[in-house]
Amino acid sequence: MLGANNLSACLGTSIGARALRHSQALTLASVGVIAGTVFEGYKLSAAITSRVVSSAGQQYTLDVALASFLIMAALTYRSLPISLSQVAVGAAIGSAAAQGIAVNWKFTSLVAASWMVTPLIGLVVAIALSQITRRMARRVRRVMTLNKLYAYLTIFSGIYASYALGANTVGLITGMVEAPVYQHFVISLGYAAATIVGMIFLSGGTTRSVAENIVGLSPSASFSAQIGGAVTVHGFTQFGVPVSVSQAVVGGVFGAAIPRKIVVRNDRLTREIMLGWTLAPLMGAGLAFFLSVIM
Repeated sequence: MLGANNLSACLGTSIGARALRHSQALTLASVGVIAGTVFEGYKLSAAITSRVVSSAGQQYTLDVALASFLIMAALTYRSLPISLSQVAVGAAIGSAAAQGIAVNWKFTSLVAASWMVTPLIGLVVAIALSQITRRMARRVRRVMTLNKLYAYLTIFSGIYASYALGANTVGLITGMVEAPVYQHFVISLGYAAATIVGMIFLSGGTTRSVAENIVGLSPSASFSAQIGGAVTVHGFTQFGVPVSVSQAVVGGVFGAAIPRKIVVRNDRLTREIMLGWTLAPLMGAGLAFFLSVIM
């Protein structure tokens, strides 16, 4: 479900800008997700089981994982890009409330605050990069050279955005599994592979939402949006804070659109996405609480 929903966040803008074909985007995303999960996924491994709550048993983990899966599946079916991090943290709180497990509200409040600033940081970074790329474009006189430059930038930004997804969100899921340390590498590869499978077979709807239905971006603007989102998520990863790749990249989309005075295509979809950001942790908490009570 993570891959199905979040290819849109990693490479949706490049697909929408016609800078990449869907098959090329899947290849870049696969490389980035595996690398991010293997090299930096451990930084989020304790986010839920040790930092949101003080202790977690197998039943607790099952309730959180099942609630997260069901909500992600429903919203992916609706073609809405949503944050697994938000859903999972909300589910962790709901399940903890049902089972009487203590919640670390200091860290949880930090996570909630980070969700509020994530799209804003993505927006600001994308605006700055947009200005830089526009100045670079004015200095390049040959169209073919400029197109090659945008192609290389698109490849880099796509791999980097996917890397950030692997490091932050896939790492968050991997940390929910109770297993010996020597097995973590194999488990990480398994989750990265599952993410790629979701990207290949189930990502069409959410990818179209970002690629075609919010705004129409040029290759240079799509680069700015993707890098703005990736830098934001990667920064929070260094502090072990789970954040939303979807939020960061959608913020980057608007940041890339503002300097170019690009008009939003679909106000209704934009409102639905923002409403989803608000409701995701609440839905996760409610469903996980219910599952913990009945299971």
